[in-house]
Parts: sequence; C-alpha cells; structure tokens
Amino acid sequence: MTRKKFIIISALVSAFALALPFVCNEKLEESFYSLTTDKLSSPARIAFISDLHNTLYGRDMSEITSSLERFKPDIVLLGGDFFDYVWGEPNSVMLARILPERYPCFYALGNHEFKRSQQDIIKKEMSALGITVLDGKFADFRIGESMIRIHGIDGGSYKEQLKTCVNAILPDAYNILLNHYPEEFPELSKLGFDLILSGHAHGGQWRFPPVLPNGVISPGEGIFPHYTCGLYYENGSQMLVSRGLQRCPRDIIIPRVFNRPEIVFITISH
Repeated sequence: MTRKKFIIISALVSAFALALPFVCNEKLEESFYSLTTDKLSSPARIAFISDLHNTLYGRDMSEITSSLERFKPDIVLLGGDFFDYVWGEPNSVMLARILPERYPCFYALGNHEFKRSQQDIIKKEMSALGITVLDGKFADFRIGESMIRIHGIDGGSYKEQLKTCVNAILPDAYNILLNHYPEEFPELSKLGFDLILSGHAHGGQWRFPPVLPNGVISPGEGIFPHYTCGLYYENGSQMLVSRGLQRCPRDIIIPRVFNRPEIVFITISH
C-alpha cells in the first residue's frame, strides 16, 4: 500500500469513527406532543413507553424513571414488545416493578410477548405488579370532571378484541386505543377512537430526512413504510407512533441510523 492510499484510508476510517456517534446516536430522546380535545376539561399528561425489548437504561432503569419524574405524567401507557423474544425480560421486569408504585400503568402486548409463548404468564405477572393489562378490555381514568377510557388489543385474538373495544367506546370520554401495529391505522381510524398509540416500526430503522422521513424498513410494512414515527390523521382520528426504546446490542443486526430511541410524552388539553 502506498503512503498516499494509506493516508486516504486512514482519513476515511477516522471520519467514519467521528461520524458514527452522530449517525447512530442512541441517547434517549424525549418527544413531546400537545393535542387538543373538547372532551377533557382539565389537561391530561400521558407517558407512552413502547418497544422496550428488555433494553437496559441505566442503573435501575434510571434514564427512563428520571425522564418520567421530570414530566410528571398522570398515567403511563405501555405499548407492546415491552419484553423481548430473544433478549428476555430482567430489565423489563425491573421497570415493571418500579412504575406502578409511582403511576397508574396500563399495558397491551405486542408480537414479541407472543413469540415467547408466555403471554398468559406475562399478563398474570404484570397484573400482580399492579399494572392493568388490556387485552380486549378497557379501563377508565378520571381527569378532573372528565374521563379517559383506555382500550387495548394485543393481537392474540385481534378481531374479537377489537370488536369488544369498539363496543366499549364511550362517546363522552376521550377514547385511547393501545394497538401495537401502526399499519392497521387506515382501518382503525374509522372506528371512533380519539387517539391510537402504536410502536412496532422502530422509526423505520434507518431515517434520512427529508429524503426518507419515514425510514427504510419496518416489520409491518416492509420497504419504505409510511407509519413509523409521529402523528398521523385519517377519518377524524389520529395515531401517534413511537420510534420505541430498543437500541444496541439488540439492534446490532440493523442498527438505528439518525433514529434515536424515544419516550413519548403527550399533553392533551381543551
């Protein structure tokens, strides 16, 4: 190798090494959304945690708990893939023990809980910790003189659970649906829910805004997906998709690019 080639290669390697922490930045991001509705007389503060995949966030999950302490949510909603099919559960269990001691928590399962074939055990254990499991069920939470009705479907008996949730929509309440799969929004947006919360897409994994603002790939939509991050509006309903919390080494096969893991904070006011 000539000296010139060596210098060029060394410069390229150095540039890549310097750019890598920026390109693959996996520092936890706090994403804030402000929504409005005529159904609530007092503001509601909601934290949405999705696609944790048993990822560790500091000693005793301190990165997540500190973030929650700063926001001071009224409720915490746990989306699917809180546990992971490959990487197990100890970090997820650690967080699940902490959260219900501080906040009312509501949980709907994702595909990874079912891949583990332990969905019934998981539901039982989460319920025992004080977390309300929503599998075709709903739970009410009062904000001042208003009501939030939280519905959840877990994909285990999707059509049956969805029908039950639709029948339980309360017109005077603010109806939130926890549904792991954002690609189902065109159908779900017609059913009368005020807000649908989803994950699963991991932000499209490789994001190159503004060229590919929705990322490159998602497990539900394949190449060049549409529903991967942020707010979407259709048929008078809105869906908020979290990029999720999974990060390396769990993303080592397809690492995140310009796609920081996020915890979502929502303020809903009149």
